[in-house]
Amino acid sequence: MKQKNLILMVVAVGCGLVAAFLTSQMSAKGQVEQVDVLVAAKDLPVGTPFTAEDIDKHVKQVKRPKDGLPPNVVTNKDAMIGKRLSRQIRADETFDPKDLSTGGIIALPEGLNLYTMPISPSKGGGGFIVPGDRVTILANLGDKRTNNFKLLVNVLVVGVDTNSTSPDKGVYASMNHISFAVTQKQAQLLSLAQFRHASLELLLLNPLAYRGDEDKDYDIDKVIKLLSDEKHAAGIVTDPNDQKPPTGDKPPIPGPEVKPITPAVEMARVLVAKRDIDPNTEITADLIKDAFTTKELPKEYAGPAVGDLTPWLGKAFPKGVWKDQTVIPGMIGEKEGKPSPRDEFNPPKPGPEAKVEPKQPTTPEAPKVRKRYFDVKVITASGIVVHRYEIWPDGSNRKVAELTPEEAAKSPPEDGLPTAPAPGKKRD
Repeated sequence: MKQKNLILMVVAVGCGLVAAFLTSQMSAKGQVEQVDVLVAAKDLPVGTPFTAEDIDKHVKQVKRPKDGLPPNVVTNKDAMIGKRLSRQIRADETFDPKDLSTGGIIALPEGLNLYTMPISPSKGGGGFIVPGDRVTILANLGDKRTNNFKLLVNVLVVGVDTNSTSPDKGVYASMNHISFAVTQKQAQLLSLAQFRHASLELLLLNPLAYRGDEDKDYDIDKVIKLLSDEKHAAGIVTDPNDQKPPTGDKPPIPGPEVKPITPAVEMARVLVAKRDIDPNTEITADLIKDAFTTKELPKEYAGPAVGDLTPWLGKAFPKGVWKDQTVIPGMIGEKEGKPSPRDEFNPPKPGPEAKVEPKQPTTPEAPKVRKRYFDVKVITASGIVVHRYEIWPDGSNRKVAELTPEEAAKSPPEDGLPTAPAPGKKRD
């Protein structure tokens, strides 16, 4: 009996040991290994910067199962400081090292906007100007009123072509465009200078020597006056929400607020012939498309020139149109047909006693018609050129000379043409 109890005790202990082993194995399989990772504390847009001061506002640390994580995740905040997001990240999403970039994203200071203009290496510092530099933009109108002046001072360069970082060799072999961080008023001033055909060049500022004292007399109002011509004042319409650039270690651009000024130039779109058009040519949609182009002229110079010929479809140009000539309503009419033959005139024969005195031929005196002219000022890259047109009796006009403003003043339109054309000028 004792031997039987001993056997049962051995069997019971063995079963207990087996059960304990199986239970420990099942418990080990139920545990999941977790690691600390960094996730977005909220939705973060492209370009979000991570600095030591505000990284805790954008990032938080959580535990995630190791087996469920992507192959590459960021686990250390120090690896994110000084970098930016190159794609949008959703809240609670992990960071991939490829999502962080130290360049390639343009960062605009608060209150400033991006403005891009064309530039060549010869006028852009020879390719040595790179993002992060500060420049002064010089302007030259190329006329007798103004030689050279500062258009904008101490402007931050944020991009060259499509690059927002410095090139590997430290200089750009070629450059076509350059981007600045400017206020809306400064952007409008740049646009106005290009509209006035000003030649723009960049002066690279020495960061160790520039303190702003040399630009303390800069006044944006004076710059706007320099961009005005004799008849029309240049103006900038400002946005009341436009902010001034923030102050910092870089000196701000001085100058008072610009008062809104409404531009005084009113333009008109007119049709100009691209080629000579023969007399009696019918006005069709194809003719308008192929033989004419549209140009803008100051309304006071455009006169009666038309900008749309569709109301006259089916009509014709009885006298034709010259190349580069505008069209006025007096040039449009019906086709001129061939003159019909006149009835032959047979005078009565005189009788035998009738005596016919020979009539002396008389030459009718041609009526004196005073020629009329008018001038059109055209702004070109080399200055102002005056086109003089002659008004014909049928109401059309022909360009007869290209004059300088001085020649036009000495010989006004009512006097006709000057005695000799200007050197290098061509008369049609």
